[in-house]
Amino acid sequence: MRLLRFSTMLFFLLLLAAGARAQAISGVIMKAGSQEPVPFVNIGVPGKAVGTVADEQGRYRLSGAAPADTVRISSIGYQPRRLTVQALLTQPNVQLTENAVALREVKGKAKGYFQRTTRLGFDKAESSTNTNLNPSNLGSELGTVVRLRHRPTKVLNVNFNINDNKAADLLFRVNLYRLRPDGTPSNDKLLVCDVVVRPRTGTNTVAVDLTADKFILDEDFFLALEWIGGGDVKRVNELLFSGGIGYANNDLYERKASQDNWEKVSVGALMAGMQLKLAFWATVQD
Repeated sequence: MRLLRFSTMLFFLLLLAAGARAQAISGVIMKAGSQEPVPFVNIGVPGKAVGTVADEQGRYRLSGAAPADTVRISSIGYQPRRLTVQALLTQPNVQLTENAVALREVKGKAKGYFQRTTRLGFDKAESSTNTNLNPSNLGSELGTVVRLRHRPTKVLNVNFNINDNKAADLLFRVNLYRLRPDGTPSNDKLLVCDVVVRPRTGTNTVAVDLTADKFILDEDFFLALEWIGGGDVKRVNELLFSGGIGYANNDLYERKASQDNWEKVSVGALMAGMQLKLAFWATVQD
């Protein structure tokens, strides 16, 4: 009888633990001191494929976080916050404090600078391979390292070649990240505002104009596209990006959800050292 009681108690405890793990958290991200929502905020458990992105009204729904997890909440122009899952369950509506964004200094250049217009990255519209985003949740990203040929370089636009797109409602954010000393992407965004795009259906290249930003860089960077709304995981997986295989040093990285770690995308040693290339590129002047 004691064994039966113990087994029954253990069964209910396991059910409660599973319920706590599976419990979703829903709330709104707002600007501190007001009721103004903050759109497209990244919310997730650092280093895990557990995350999401708030919608245009700041509303979010986070699933899969364990009771012991800490959630990071971040957005351009705001101080990031870290909250325990228990704290979010108690108060799911979160306020973010604005953070002054340091604008890059644009110095006058002698005559002769920014006279050559060229493309950086893999700019082949017709490709031999296709790559998908392979998402787990909102906030999944795919991108490539872009190497500068000369410094400084003025970025005119960035481009993403889509080989197959049947989902017109998909929403993406364009991100440019600083590289770490080892050449891997960091989480430090170089753009000072959100750039949101909605690709049209059919085969097309999404071109994003950055000339108004006077975007000048003196370092290599990581160019990525992040899924932030519309559709579901299945429909996002059906979106195919053009690519190729070669010896270029434009390494590919992906992450499955907001705040997840970056993972290198590789075809391994079977291709005799050749690696995947993604048809993401930048038009620049240097």
